[in-house]
Formats: sequence, structure tokens, C-alpha cells
Amino acid sequence: MKALRPAVGQAMIGGLRRRPGRLFLVAFGVFFALTAAWSMSTPLGAAPDEPPHLVKAAATARGEINGTFGYLVEPMIQGLTEQPARFYSVPNAYAELAICYAAVVPTCLRPIPHSDLSVIAPTTAGHYNPVYYAAVGWPSLFFDGFHGMYLVRLMSALLNSLLLAGAFTIAAQWRRPALALAGLAVAVTPMVLFLGGVVNPNGIESSSAILAWTAALSLALEPRPELFKGWMAGLAVAVAVLANARPLGGEWTVAILAVSALVARRGAVRAVVRSRFTWGVCAVVAGPTAFGLLWTMTHGDNAKVPFVPGNAFWPAAHASLDLTPLYINTMIGIFGWLKLDSPQVTYMVWIGAVIALVVAACTLSRVRETIAVLGVVLGVVFIPVLAQAEQARNIGMVWQGRYLLAFAVGLPILAGMVVARRGEVVPERVQRRFAVGVVLMVGVGDFAAFAYTLRRYMVGLGGRSLLATGTWQPPGTWMLWVPLYAIALGVVVVLVVGLGLVESEVGEEGGGVVVGAGLGVGLVVGPGQGREAEARAESSVG
Repeated sequence: MKALRPAVGQAMIGGLRRRPGRLFLVAFGVFFALTAAWSMSTPLGAAPDEPPHLVKAAATARGEINGTFGYLVEPMIQGLTEQPARFYSVPNAYAELAICYAAVVPTCLRPIPHSDLSVIAPTTAGHYNPVYYAAVGWPSLFFDGFHGMYLVRLMSALLNSLLLAGAFTIAAQWRRPALALAGLAVAVTPMVLFLGGVVNPNGIESSSAILAWTAALSLALEPRPELFKGWMAGLAVAVAVLANARPLGGEWTVAILAVSALVARRGAVRAVVRSRFTWGVCAVVAGPTAFGLLWTMTHGDNAKVPFVPGNAFWPAAHASLDLTPLYINTMIGIFGWLKLDSPQVTYMVWIGAVIALVVAACTLSRVRETIAVLGVVLGVVFIPVLAQAEQARNIGMVWQGRYLLAFAVGLPILAGMVVARRGEVVPERVQRRFAVGVVLMVGVGDFAAFAYTLRRYMVGLGGRSLLATGTWQPPGTWMLWVPLYAIALGVVVVLVVGLGLVESEVGEEGGGVVVGAGLGVGLVVGPGQGREAEARAESSVG
């Protein structure tokens, strides 16, 4: 009976893998549980720049796209400054939302009014592309006060979860998926989940970039004719969303495609370009992508107006380089208004997991793959340095690590997939054990970040019990969201382990197995045909 239980579990995981639609739904449920937990466990307005983004979302849902240009007087280090802003007519709850969570405990929370009264409210996000805000802001039309705000957050969590589930489904369809999934798990940092669960386009930028990296690298490194259409469609959706998320979406897309082309296996790029399906998908998403790029080119960034005394290029570059550890920690998890650090164990396990993947990739990869991995490493370090030094003269030292997430998430995904392709060098058994270790490490770090941050929101660092009365509680209380978060992380670990075990049978003698499924269609390989099918897959696509 005991021996039957693992077999039943493996059969269930194998059934999910043969039916990518079901796997997608399971992955979506897991990611939605994680992002929704952040949505409900973060005080309203406690996410970076969330109040102005909420104003933008409520205004866009009411058909106000550009608003009225003006200046917002704000206190800065050097005194009061006039910052360019847009003014919109929105329900007064969105205007009254206090920007008070720079503190650790939300003691300055003001009651959020429930009324249909509209007032004029400023936002510094008025120049941003309206697509994201229209997609998440519509619940504010039907629910007022904090109910509407939490529903806007949940819409953001839903959209981000769809993108992350798409990436997980693609990675799970690799012949040896354990390390591809492990790299993806490392890419989905607590900061990615946090931003995905609040109202900030930085979240959907990161999630769409994760899908773009996963789909593009899969097409380049794992040519699979039977999966080509699904993966290509995923890449097209990701590029269209990324182009409409934030102003740098076009640049990140070029970087993702360039790295993928550099590491591509022989003939993979040519097969993608020659496929009629590729051109058909490109025609479908050309309009949305062009809209995003055109909006970026025609709508000036508020930050282009100088409001901070200028800084010389080289001193700014040197100062930005010194801030590299802070930027890295921010991409892993510094919450609130960049005031709430994760526990040290989170940073240690995440940085350790990334280093392990990068070292393994550079040790086992081919020359072009090593160049790509090291190039992304250099980009993670020096893109902020160059960007900050270039902007410092006009807007000061304002760069944050989360601005680079769309590029940086590609590092663990690339490293994991490069190692996964080296099956002739690294036995699958070793790959699976390595992947399990990585996923367990980051799972512990992720849960520690969530629980630690929620505790600080509720009771601060004073050491009082979470059961203390008179403290802030998320809707549903912490007793709902902490166990839910732990269960969702446990499901991720089970899926990665189970999918790795199922795939170990591919190419072995003795029975037909499914080596892939795309858009609900599986390719069944009979006894002794696994290696032959793999060779055919690498020689032709689409």
C-alpha cells in the first residue's frame, strides 16, 4: 500500500503534464493564491506609489485617459518641489487614501470613505500607458471605498497569475523540466509576487517578462514541433503585454530576444522566422504592441522635468555601483515604501540559489551560452549604473532595483534551462536533486519574507503576539493568509518534484510515454523511439 501511494501521485502529475490545460489551471490557482495573499495582507497604500496608481486606475475605468496637466507640490529632501502631475475626477476614497506607510506599522491609517462623491485628485502616473489601469480598474465602477480598492488589487493579482501560469506550463513541457522549473521558481521572487498583488504596473511588467523569457528560451533551446504553436503564442502575448506595461517594455523585449537568439540551437531561429504561424501571431499582436510603443514615444515622462539639482555622470555612476547590493535586495524583497526588509534568510537563500544556477550553467554550457549568462550578469550590475548616471543630472538618484526586474528575472531562467539541456553531461537524477534543493531553499525564503512582513504590518518589531488585540489585521485575518501561502508554496514544490520524476522516463526502453503536449495535443512515443523523436524535434520546428 505504501508503494502504491507514490505511484498514484506520479500518475496524477503525469496526467497533468499530458493535459497542459489542466496544468495551466493548477499553476494559475497556485500563483493566484500567492499573489492574492499579498493583495489582502498588505495595507492599502502600503505598496510603492500605490495611491497614485489607484487614482490612475479609477480614472481610466471612468474614461479619463489624459486628465489635466498641472504641478503637485511635494516635500523632498531639499525642500518643497513642484512635480509634474495629472489631475482626474475620481471617487473621494481614492483621493483620501493616505500615503502613510513609510512607517513600519500602519498607525496613520485614515478611515476610507464610502461615497459616490467625486473630487479632483492628482497622480504622478498620469503619463503611463492606460491598458493596465483599464484592465484592473473596472471594479471601482461597482464597489466603493476599500472594497473597490481590494478588488482592483485582486484583478491585478489575477492578470499576473495568468502570465506566471503560462510560464510554468511552458517550462513544465521540457523533456527534462526539473531545472527549467527551478530557474523559474527562483525568478518569481517575493518581490514579483508582492508587486503582482498590488496596484503597480511594475508587477505585470515583471510577470510578462518572465513569460517572455520562458517562451523565447524554450523556442531557442528546446525545439519541439508539437509544442511550437503554444510556445510562440505565449511569447507573442508576453511581448504585447510587456510593450504596454511600462516605458522600458520595448527595450526589455529586444534584450530577451537577443539573448535567446545567442543561445539558440542550430536552426531554431531560422525555423521560427520561416514559420507561417509565427507571422500570423505577429500580425495579431502587432496592433497592441505598436500601441504600447507609440504611447511611450508620444507621452512624456514626468521625470523628464528637472526637480532635483544636477549630479555629474561619474560620481552618480560610482554611487549607483555602490548601491548594487541594495538593488539586488530590492528585487528579492524590500516591501512597503522600500522600508520593510525581508529576513536575512530570504536574501541568503535567493542569492545562493542564483549563484548555484549561474555557476552550474557556466561550468557545463557551451561558449555562446556562457557568454549569454555572463552578459546577463553584467547587465544586472551595470544597467542601473548607466541608467542612473545618465538620469542623475535631471532627476537625481531615483533608481530602484524593481525597475530592473523584467531583465533580471531572465538570469535564473536562462541558467536553469542551459543546465537542463545538458542531459548528456548531468544525469537526470542529479538534475532533479539539484532542482529540489533549489526550490526548497527559495520556498523557505519566500514564506519567511511573507510571514515576517505581515507580522511587521500588524505589530511592528516590538515582539507582541499576532493574537494581540488592537493591532491591524488583514481582511480574513492572518490565520487565513499565512496557512494559504504555506500550502501554495508546498504545491509548487510537489509539482516541481513530481514533474521531474515523470519526465525521467522519456527516451527509455519499454513503453510508450508522452514527450510533449501543445495546445492540448500530445505526441505519444513508442518503445525505443524517445531519442529518435528528440532528434527529429531538434531538426524541424513548425
